[in-house]
Formats: sequence, structure tokens, C-alpha cells
Amino acid sequence: MTDQPSPPGDGAQALRFACACTSAAPVAEDPWVAISQQRKLNDGTKELILNALYRGPRTVAQLAQILNLSPPAVHRHVGELLASELIRVVEAPQDRRRSALERYYAPNFPVVSAADRAALQPVLDEIAGDIAAAFRAEQPALAQAFARTSLPARGESREALLHYFYATATRLARERLEAAGDLPPWPEHSDGSRWVWWAEEPPETEVA
Repeated sequence: MTDQPSPPGDGAQALRFACACTSAAPVAEDPWVAISQQRKLNDGTKELILNALYRGPRTVAQLAQILNLSPPAVHRHVGELLASELIRVVEAPQDRRRSALERYYAPNFPVVSAADRAALQPVLDEIAGDIAAAFRAEQPALAQAFARTSLPARGESREALLHYFYATATRLARERLEAAGDLPPWPEHSDGSRWVWWAEEPPETEVA
């Protein structure tokens, strides 16, 4: 006997949900899914540690003081973040190193600062406008294609599927860019998983 549910007995494939990160099935439709599926960032303390590290390298002792946590607790989380490759050991500035045994840590993924985002924003806005215009322009064709499916007879509305249409189109666009080499392949990590990760600093107006 087992408490685990059995898959459908009619040979049905597992459903692909709106985000593969919510599924127990080994599906990776987006480059960040493995972070969620493998619970690499599964609690608030790890997030606090990453927030404390992105402004500059820190040691376990410094993190413990900043976050008001015990050094052993921080050491455990740091070890897990290292194993997940979300942080890395870096060289400390000479004026901050008090011991050759001290280890300084930093995020192991890009962090886009608020100033960097502001510099990129005009171009990103232009790209977003092109994508939005293309999606609007294809609404008549989508409506015709939708009418040829079984969805209307099953009581589904086209409006309820607009987010599906958009998400699927952008995912297919990313796959085409990856196949053409315009987007790099997802890097393979030491545990065999493939994922891409990043973070953004919120605009200054949002910082508490």
C-alpha cells in the first residue's frame, strides 16, 4: 500500500499547468522552474540572506549580526545556498578581511540595480510596446482559431484564455530565439538541473 496517488489509468499524460513550477511532473517549460520545483529558495530566511548580500560581500558572522540570527542558523542556510549555487564565495576587500579563514559570500546570479533598470527601461518599453501591438493585431486571427476548437462547446470563453494565448506565444518566441542562438542555452548546474535566475532591485520609490 502507498499513500501516493496513482497516475490516470487511461494513458493520459500529465497536465501542463500555467506554471510548471507548481507541478510535481519533471517539466521545465521556463528557465527558472527548477528553482521552485527543487525548493532551492524555499523560505524567507534565504531570501533575507540574499537581500543582505547583494549590496556587497558578507561573512556568516556579519549576516548573523545584520539579520539578528544565530551564526549556526545562518551557516546552515549559507551552506544550502552554496549547494544550490545561488551564492558563491568571493574575494573580500583587503581592508575588510580580518582573518585568512573568513569567507565572504555574494549572489551567484545577476542583480539589476534600480539605476541599471532605469537605463534599460526606454529600450524595454519599446520592445514591450512592439509585443503588445503584435498581440493586439492578431486578436481577429485568434478569435477565428478559437472558434474552430472544442473550447466554445465546452463552455470556455476566449477572454478566459487570453492569458494562455499570450503566455504560450511568448514562450514559443523564447524557444525560437534560443534555437537561433539569440538567447543562450540554460546553463547546467552541479546537480544536473538547468536554470537561469536573476533579481532586480526595486525602484528607489519602493524601497522602505
